[in-house]
Amino acid sequence: MDFSDPLHFEVESDLGDGRQIKSINWLTVINEEIVGKLGGQGALAKELGESCPIHGIDGGLIIQAGSEPQLGDVNRGLVLDDYRRVAKVLEPVRFNDYRRGLFVLPEPYDKIEETRRWLRRFE
Repeated sequence: MDFSDPLHFEVESDLGDGRQIKSINWLTVINEEIVGKLGGQGALAKELGESCPIHGIDGGLIIQAGSEPQLGDVNRGLVLDDYRRVAKVLEPVRFNDYRRGLFVLPEPYDKIEETRRWLRRFE
């Protein structure tokens, strides 16, 4: 699960409606409010299919991208279809309006653009 620097994300995401997520991973936790914004558990299950199970938890859901965690590599053609499916379904609730980058990078990289590229890595 991606839980790095939650205070930094909270400061950045105050531009949004407070009901957004940073990214997706093998296990992505969303609260009931986000589930509702996405049409409910039934709609999510239908869009995700059997290879991306949904687990109910107190206060929300855990969406699982495939049967086990995987490392993809688009440079070698290793595309993670289950991760892509989860990313597509959760895209409407993903926060994208960063004012600062999440990574320390050397020139000539743009920290904000590289942050956005990382967050869209499964699209």
